[in-house]
Amino acid sequence: MHLKSVLAVACLALLAAAGCATTSSQTSQTGPSKPVVLTAKPLKPPQEEISAKVAQELRDLGEKEMVTEKKQPAAQPDEPETVTYDIPIVINSRVEYFIDYFQTRVPKRFRIWLSRSGRYLPMMRAILKEHGLPEDMVYLALIESGFSCQAYSRAHAVGPWQFIRGTGKRYGLTINYWVDERRDPVKATHAAANYLKDLHEEFGSWYLAAAAYNAGEGKIRRALKRYKADNFWSISQGRRYYLKRETRQYVPKMIAAALIAKEPEKYGFTDIKYQEPLKYDVVKVHPGTSLGVAAKLAGIKSRELNDLNPELRRWAVPPTRGMYALRIPPGKKASFETAYAKLPLRQRKARVGAITVRVHRGDTLGRIARIHGVGLRDLMAMNPNLNPRRLRIGQKVVVPPGSGSRSTRVARHSNPRTHRTLASSPRGTRKIHHTVRRGDTMWHIARSYNINWRDILRWNGRRSSRLKPGQHLVLYVPSAKAEGRVDTSTGHVIYVVRRGDNLWTIGRRYGVTPNQLKRWNNLRSSAIAPGDKLTVKR
Repeated sequence: MHLKSVLAVACLALLAAAGCATTSSQTSQTGPSKPVVLTAKPLKPPQEEISAKVAQELRDLGEKEMVTEKKQPAAQPDEPETVTYDIPIVINSRVEYFIDYFQTRVPKRFRIWLSRSGRYLPMMRAILKEHGLPEDMVYLALIESGFSCQAYSRAHAVGPWQFIRGTGKRYGLTINYWVDERRDPVKATHAAANYLKDLHEEFGSWYLAAAAYNAGEGKIRRALKRYKADNFWSISQGRRYYLKRETRQYVPKMIAAALIAKEPEKYGFTDIKYQEPLKYDVVKVHPGTSLGVAAKLAGIKSRELNDLNPELRRWAVPPTRGMYALRIPPGKKASFETAYAKLPLRQRKARVGAITVRVHRGDTLGRIARIHGVGLRDLMAMNPNLNPRRLRIGQKVVVPPGSGSRSTRVARHSNPRTHRTLASSPRGTRKIHHTVRRGDTMWHIARSYNINWRDILRWNGRRSSRLKPGQHLVLYVPSAKAEGRVDTSTGHVIYVVRRGDNLWTIGRRYGVTPNQLKRWNNLRSSAIAPGDKLTVKR
């Protein structure tokens, strides 16, 4: 018995030694040697890293209904490949609600967004990929602005990625009197990519990054802390109202938009006419170069130049910066540069419609601005090197265009209250007479004609915005607006059809579609005749 006990003790000792050895071996594999093993592995390509993060996020969400993020090759050569996503795609009742919303509530608007996406998607996807982000985050721009560079929200967010001023400047976008780079689709996409990258690094989730993009990172931090949560669905479910409704709906809306945009026919959006991808050449022009001059040299209309450079807010490139990179249509760079080089320096830097006046005794910039009917801010922007407190007699001051100075110089001692209208309509506008109706306001009239209410005051020599029914106002409105009468009670344009018009040309003039014109006017066909009156809603 004693011998058996000795043998048992010996066996236990051997087993313990083996166990210690095993434990020691495991510790060495999971302890200090682990970083060595990891650093010895080759780095994953960015797209593989993104896919791995997405897969992990899907596992963390624990949702049953998901669209796979892995690419499925076609079983047969003729079969289309399965649609793939590089952001987590969860299908639940909230996502299904927005799929139905886009299909039944705003299908025509969504169709326009899809059409416009053809212009910007390739460029935006390439930039997101360059920054190491999932390319499908591009659908944030779809739900933010419908890919419109001119989008402007009630919260004063601007451009295709809807940056507010503070965030835009924080991520390197220039916003001043001359330019607003929030409207530049290329620069704004780079800024959005950097912002989304920072948000994902903080929250570790593309859903939370998207929510923070909408509500701000501080709001999402506090929501996670308040609800002791770690994912988007937990802080936006049920009766948890700390986040605004817009933010709670933001991620489901993004997912629904991505699903439809990837397979529009599947969801009833057929025959989408996608716009051509954005393409352009870049030329360098001198500070202050007139856009009218540049458009003429490029052989295009000013509107086309503005479409390629939506960040430019005035009639010229910034006069205070160095050479400006201006976008022109592809294939025109060589001819533009040849023609531009032949222009004298003064003409290259010309400001169409601007004049130069000299300072007289008693003049101030404010007085000069009033006399010439321009804003003081506009005058100072045109003369950045001029110190308003140290004006000298004889000093030159450049007065911007779009004022009474465009066609007639006002005498130095003219009374600012004197009625002054332009001798000729500014370029691209037409002079009309508007009769004030009951209920009209200066702001309402300006909005109806797409002009600035301060210009109305200036054109009519008025300081007060008070109106009385029956008053007559002189307006210089965009040519397209002048071709129809504006119903100030609704803000809609009543357009009189002219010879050669069709629904497509009229729609293009006002930025609407032929189908919209047919619906607004109860037209069963596209046939219209000169003299017909069409309602164009704004």
